[in-house]
Amino acid sequence: MAIIDVNDTRIAKLGKYLESILEELNSKYKKINADFLGIDVNNYSLDKIPTASEVETWLTGTKICRDVYSFRSRNPYSSDRLSNLKNIGFFEAFQKIINSNNDNGILPEIDNIESIECLNQGTFNSADASGKTAVFDIQLQIVYREG
Repeated sequence: MAIIDVNDTRIAKLGKYLESILEELNSKYKKINADFLGIDVNNYSLDKIPTASEVETWLTGTKICRDVYSFRSRNPYSSDRLSNLKNIGFFEAFQKIINSNNDNGILPEIDNIESIECLNQGTFNSADASGKTAVFDIQLQIVYREG
């Protein structure tokens, strides 16, 4: 059985790419976890969503595949309108950077990647019991070739 280098996985490489965007948008971020969102603010998680990976198969044997992820964050939350607008504004800025990077060929260092895109604009998901933090998420898709 081959030993897998976790740093060489698509999710790890996508996480590294997203961390460069977070440094631009939120210097207070701690790190991007995989399938785990901490309870403190400025925590992020990249969670793979189960979807059919294969999108298209060519006669040459090449396959066009995709991975879909939920990129979640825990942010401060209250009844304060400005605080909540800031949370949604973060995802608008995040999406603009992803789109601009994609248009300019700035992609995660994933073998044979063709594109990355946001599938929605980011949204409120849930608030914790104290009502002081909330989870927000946006879905991302990467498209890549295999074979």
